[in-house]
Amino acid sequence: MDRTRFIPAIVMLTAGFVVCIVTIVNKFTLRKSMIVILLTLIGFLVLGYIIKALVRKFIVLPMIAETLEETVSEDSEDEDEENGEESDQDKQKSEV
Repeated sequence: MDRTRFIPAIVMLTAGFVVCIVTIVNKFTLRKSMIVILLTLIGFLVLGYIIKALVRKFIVLPMIAETLEETVSEDSEDEDEENGEESDQDKQKSEV
């Protein structure tokens, strides 16, 4: 599951909530507050997508690569152990 999927929405909605509170406290007119909120939501949505791309590039993808490398090395170790056990069994059969 992609953990970074919700980053743009979280960033945008958090900024929208803050701007709503600020426009109410400063008693903006309805038209002016809607314009400010809309522009803020669009701007922070774009910012959220940029943050998502940076997180995927620098955090998630290297972490996935490390996990895959560990899995591959564990698989190769397991295969080596299995091959060693089989050869021991073959040696015992040939001795009998």
